[in-house]
Amino acid sequence: MDTQTLFEQHIATLQDTWSQALQHTLPGCEAILVHSGGSHNYFADDHAPPFKAWGHFLRWAPLDRPDQFVLFRPGHKPRLLALVPRDFWHDQSLVTEGWWADSLDITFMENLSELASQLPAPATLAFLGENQALAAELGIPAAQINYPHLLSWLDYDRAVKTGYEINRLREANAHALCGHDAAEQTFRAGGDEYDIHHAYLAACRVLDQELPYSNIIALNEKAAILHYQNKRRYADRASQPPNRVLLIDAGCRAYGYCSDITRTWAAPDAHPVFHELLAGMQDLQEKLVRSVRPGVSFADLHRQAHLAIAQLLVDCDICHGDAQALVDSGISAVFFPHGLGHLLGLQVHDVGGRLANRDGELAPPPAAWPGLRNTRTLDAGAVVTIEPGLYFIPALLDTARAGPDAKSINWTLTDELMPFGGIRIEDNVLATPDGADNLTRNA
Repeated sequence: MDTQTLFEQHIATLQDTWSQALQHTLPGCEAILVHSGGSHNYFADDHAPPFKAWGHFLRWAPLDRPDQFVLFRPGHKPRLLALVPRDFWHDQSLVTEGWWADSLDITFMENLSELASQLPAPATLAFLGENQALAAELGIPAAQINYPHLLSWLDYDRAVKTGYEINRLREANAHALCGHDAAEQTFRAGGDEYDIHHAYLAACRVLDQELPYSNIIALNEKAAILHYQNKRRYADRASQPPNRVLLIDAGCRAYGYCSDITRTWAAPDAHPVFHELLAGMQDLQEKLVRSVRPGVSFADLHRQAHLAIAQLLVDCDICHGDAQALVDSGISAVFFPHGLGHLLGLQVHDVGGRLANRDGELAPPPAAWPGLRNTRTLDAGAVVTIEPGLYFIPALLDTARAGPDAKSINWTLTDELMPFGGIRIEDNVLATPDGADNLTRNA
């Protein structure tokens, strides 16, 4: 099916779901005004960070621009109120491609002062977005500005993707895989973190600010830092340590929709037990992916991951004893301290992962794993990341070494493996009525 038809169906789905949300949460309102967000300068500066539009706006119009608005009214064609100021400092070109623009009525404004004249009566209008002061200036009642019940309803529904959204997520995965291939080649050729990062950007033909998040390019021991933020570079190549392990966590965007892919590569001369762990984690991750289907509790998948990682630690002689006991005592969390994954979409960590229902009730994570971002039972059409990890993190290991269960860890082998950092393998997976569709591998 062509993109324009998919987008038309996507907009029709949004009109239906947003109508239901408005009727059930704010029945006195006749319309919703959605704001893309604003550009904000750094503190005491006249320079702003790169702008990314809010997800609920991007669902209607793929425009990463500040101060754009969509006016939704049930039974009417959605309206894009596009601010295009007269500005000789910046390029304000706004390209309206037919495949999406034909589904919207578009009104251009030169100044925000024109916005009020384009809107229905403020008493009948709900506002969603960060600029609550603007909403108040428009006369919208405070109770109708970012009404929590309405936001919960929309956040909850955003987990289930339309056909258009799934196609964009596939594109984002295919795009990122070009960069991952280039990164692996640069790693094996001896490039440093800076080289690997720029090889990724060049292969994907993107700028840093166009990425969904800052690339994690971690060599050797830095792979144990979950959100490692640096890109080490060596002017003197003789001083660069040999590349033993690369952990790269990097994605791309397709009209706002994100991919989030992690790969771990090891050089042939890495520790043999590390190679054994890497093979075991690859097998474990593939089994977890195959377990994704509607009706499955993501918290249960997380528990399965802990049990399997604990067994792998025992099999590789890193830990002693029973796998279940290692999970119960918290030892498995020393090596796997983050959640198995999260919802994915217009945000990398997409909204609604801990919502139990549309009413905003929460499904808290298990007490043993407070960092789990997704606690929902999966619906058909949900897209999640599956990203088990196994790391040698000095801070966590130091605490365990001094703890009551220290004897369950083989410290000699663990210390040998610490310079290799860790392992994470991540794919983006769609839950379908027939099971799992691995959007990453199938790209």
